Amino acid sequence: MRPTAGASSNDLHQAVLNEIDDLLKQLDLDATDARVAQTMAQVENLVAPIHADLVQRIEALQRHARWDTFTIAFYGETNAGKSTIIETLRILLGERSKADARAAFRAKQAEFGLGEAALSTLKQAIDDSRAQLDALQAQAVERSAQLDADRDALEQELSRLRHLIVAQKQAASFWQKLIHLFRKRPEEVALAQGEQQRLALGAAHAAEREQLDTQRERAQAAHEALEARQTSAHAALDSLAPLADGQIVGTGRSDYTLDAHGYGFDANQQHFELLDVPGIEGKEARVLDSILGAVKAAHAVFYVTGKAAAPQTGDENGQGTLEKIRTHLGDQSEVWTIYNKRITNPIQLDKGELLSQGERDSLAVLDETMHEHLGERYQRHIALSAQPAFLAAADCLVPFSDVARSRAKFLAKASAAELLSKSGFQPFVDWLTGSMVTDCDARIRTANVNKVRSAVQAATGTITLIQRDTVAPLAAQLKRDWALVSQQLELTVRSLGPALQTLADGAIRTFETSVRRRVYNRIDDGIGNDDLKHALGLAIRGEQATLEAELPEQMKAQLERFQQEVGDILERFQQRVEQLQDAYRSIGAPTLGGFELNMTFDSGVKYMPLVAALAGGLMMLWNPVGWVTLAIGGVTLVVSIAKAVWGLFDSDYKKSQQRKAVNENLDRVVDGMGDAMKRSYNEVIENVTARIDEIATEVERSVQQAAHVNSALLRVCANLAHLSKTMSETEAV
Repeated sequence: MRPTAGASSNDLHQAVLNEIDDLLKQLDLDATDARVAQTMAQVENLVAPIHADLVQRIEALQRHARWDTFTIAFYGETNAGKSTIIETLRILLGERSKADARAAFRAKQAEFGLGEAALSTLKQAIDDSRAQLDALQAQAVERSAQLDADRDALEQELSRLRHLIVAQKQAASFWQKLIHLFRKRPEEVALAQGEQQRLALGAAHAAEREQLDTQRERAQAAHEALEARQTSAHAALDSLAPLADGQIVGTGRSDYTLDAHGYGFDANQQHFELLDVPGIEGKEARVLDSILGAVKAAHAVFYVTGKAAAPQTGDENGQGTLEKIRTHLGDQSEVWTIYNKRITNPIQLDKGELLSQGERDSLAVLDETMHEHLGERYQRHIALSAQPAFLAAADCLVPFSDVARSRAKFLAKASAAELLSKSGFQPFVDWLTGSMVTDCDARIRTANVNKVRSAVQAATGTITLIQRDTVAPLAAQLKRDWALVSQQLELTVRSLGPALQTLADGAIRTFETSVRRRVYNRIDDGIGNDDLKHALGLAIRGEQATLEAELPEQMKAQLERFQQEVGDILERFQQRVEQLQDAYRSIGAPTLGGFELNMTFDSGVKYMPLVAALAGGLMMLWNPVGWVTLAIGGVTLVVSIAKAVWGLFDSDYKKSQQRKAVNENLDRVVDGMGDAMKRSYNEVIENVTARIDEIATEVERSVQQAAHVNSALLRVCANLAHLSKTMSETEAV
């Protein structure tokens, strides 16, 4: 890989993309002819989806890559406490947005008197006011009853006097009535005084009631004013809640955190950022892009879990946590586990040690499991309890809230400093702001290069898997199968010669026997020497016609059987090739993450016409009409009977001499036919061999095509592996 200057993402990622494109262009350069071009096209078809996926991954890394700020992602299960840890760190380390929120919280709290003491005082004042108001009401009711009783007593006395006066007047004599015209009775005087007293009492009662009402109204107004202050305070509390500590902490819902959010920190002259990543459980599809984007940007990852146990594997229903970790974090340079122990009661911190022996043993297994799946990228586990630490640090809380009550409960048992120490959080903070954020520039570079190298290695692994588990076995099996097919073709060709020879020999023997029988019959009947030559020629020509009529049909049937055997052998091989391709496609597809292998090797398209024309071509080469005519035409029949005088007297001697002459001529004809047949036979066998070789060459190209694909994939793998190695050697890119 050509090293680039500087440390920008475009330098690294674009350089790798250029290298990968160059590798694919080399496949085009190998296409020197049509057959090779077809082979390379298959290689490109195999590599294309992997190349596209690799380019997509590198471009995604390029979009998310960070080069200026060391970034740590808090990644893990839903409700594991990621946000609680980050919120506590924001408070303790004075993260800017948190510091601003806390300042605004305190200002609003002071402005509206929203401290717990002030709110408690206000509540007590309202309670006192309500008690006073109730007392005034009771007092007014009691006094009103008393006034009503006084009024009723006076009314009863006045009524008695009126009735008494009426009775006295009715019972008085004339002189008494006359006297009382000038002098009022004592009862009448008392009644007049009572009426005056009633008027005075009514006025006094009205004044007193007015005074009581005024006191109640004033008390009611004061009480309502206090309640209004309380209502205003409660409204202010609602506006205070968004500024309170713990706003980023989830409620336990699986989809509480939907987007990754970053928080910047400065410590030991190093600037770093913490990413709060959505949980990997629950409605994960909604947040998958956010999760993947966060881990692509991160240079280190804290896997946060609330369980002191190794992550669980999945089943047929879906991925488990362990598979997700391996998929999401497989290209990370540094992965740590944070075991966030759940502590909800301060008594749990009184045990002296945060972890039990059982938890230590389980975390050791967790470390082993993570090492097994992430290799040297995995570091170790860190144990803490975030909730007590958060309660120790969080002093900007809505008064009387559940969190505020929990904080009071913990602080009643230990100081804030003790809670931070016992929870393991203070040592974590010291480590995080110390050695964890040292040498950030080099670690940023290493992390970004590792991600790209991991993407290249993943593509290399996928192509290697295709080559090793699919193409290489297919090529080897095709080669082995073709070796067997070649042997079968050779045996078929070798068996053709004797079969044709047997047919020809049989035809010649039949010819010879038939000619001899016909001529011998004429000799037995008696024939002159001159007529014998004519009869012999006639018999030869007659049997020649029979041979030329029957032998081609026999040869045609034999050659068609030969052609059928060759066709069957090659058809079976063609089917075998298709079966092998289907078998290896079905084997390869599940292991390649959905990549569909589409290998199409020629297995009969080009050579089947050659096979179809095989018998016809051979018949044209070895036509008995040709070589029989040539053989017979090249033999001159000579019938010369010696000792003809003796033959005049001995008929048997004549016939024996005639038979001898026939045999001599027939032997010359048969020998000529054998020689002609032999020459034609040799020509046919040579032609058969040449044609079968031509067919075999066509078929073997399919076998070689698979081997060429295998070799090309090996070159691609080697080039990608070299690219990965070069990236390691030039990590200063």
